[in-house]
Amino acid sequence: MRKKLSKMLLAGLLIATVSYAETDDKYIYDSNSLVGIEGGMATFDIKDTTAIKKEEDFNMAGFKVGAETRDFRMFLSARKAFMNGDHYDWDKAYMYGAELQYKFNVMDSLNFFIGGNIGRVSFEFKDLTAAVREYTTKYIGGDVGINYHINDMFDLELGARLMTLSDDTHTLGGVTYTFDDITNGYMSLIVKFQMD
Repeated sequence: MRKKLSKMLLAGLLIATVSYAETDDKYIYDSNSLVGIEGGMATFDIKDTTAIKKEEDFNMAGFKVGAETRDFRMFLSARKAFMNGDHYDWDKAYMYGAELQYKFNVMDSLNFFIGGNIGRVSFEFKDLTAAVREYTTKYIGGDVGINYHINDMFDLELGARLMTLSDDTHTLGGVTYTFDDITNGYMSLIVKFQMD
């Protein structure tokens, strides 16, 4: 009997709390759902058997979904890198992860943001011996940029991102390749909308 009363009391309190929250303005937050497309350029260095660092530059395109409040934004993102093959024959390059950003609202039409990112990178390429290397590792890093509010529905974002690879070496057949951090400059068009 006591358990039944406890469950009924708990259910009643939950219903009352939801009803109260719906009628009180202090529980209403200025928030948006976000969908964005992103394009940019990135670079990183690879050290192979020659022990000379070789810089690889590439273009990136991506898609991200997220949400924002007045002070914070969070995205889940996926990006594809289009490698131009400066030194190696690239088959694929993908990055996917999450970003959390704090916004400094300096003007009604502009904010500055700083944040962190975490995720995974996956590369596949032919090395100097024509062996196919499949390299996947986690990354953690930071991002910084500005966000211009075009209107109530669209934002234009310019940013820079650093991704530090957790396992920066890949060994295949006794030959080790070393990968440096990935530096990325990007621009995004973000669509903002309300979800009820």
